[in-house]
Amino acid sequence: MDELVTPKQGLATADNNRFLREWWEVDLNNIKFDATSTVEAVASGKKWFPYNKGGSFRRWYGNYDYVVNWENDGYEIKHFVDDKGKQRSVVRNPSYYFKEAITWSDVTSSNFSLRYRSLGSIHDVKGMEAFEEAGKNLYYILGVLNTKIGNYIFKLLNPTISLQIGNFQSFPMIIHNKKQTETIARKNVLLSKCDWDSSEKSWEYKRSPLI
Repeated sequence: MDELVTPKQGLATADNNRFLREWWEVDLNNIKFDATSTVEAVASGKKWFPYNKGGSFRRWYGNYDYVVNWENDGYEIKHFVDDKGKQRSVVRNPSYYFKEAITWSDVTSSNFSLRYRSLGSIHDVKGMEAFEEAGKNLYYILGVLNTKIGNYIFKLLNPTISLQIGNFQSFPMIIHNKKQTETIARKNVLLSKCDWDSSEKSWEYKRSPLI
């Protein structure tokens, strides 16, 4: 797997109550939902940015719940220190922030579930992500891993309830029937996104599907 994508842990704020909010708790005009780079995020002048915290079991797309205070390239988080002046937060792999990825929650009580994560998010240690510069294999990998076979192999690699980066990297992967698998994966992502956006918990919610 690690020959195709690069899995990375992300930000640990050290105080989520201070730095995180659910997106509907803050002014929408102060959220940048679609930053594609740190430079674009800083230039926007916004305070809040989507934050991938993992979340509950959900395949293909979703769990867009939180935003993080990353104003001025995360100045407050980067300068969050203890009484001895030691930085409490841990800013891991910032060069990967805001990139598209596939993501999974590190703890699950049942089957493993992976999702497509679109451009614009910062990820943390609970919502780990795997990246690819060109993005040419993300949908294929997502399509393979979200199968019963994928879940079975993950259980062999790690029989606990936690899927760590090392387990992800060890997943045996070959490219076979790529176009067909990608087509199915893209369709499933679209269906899952439509389902997510049909609820008021989505920031892309327009109206109830019952109307």
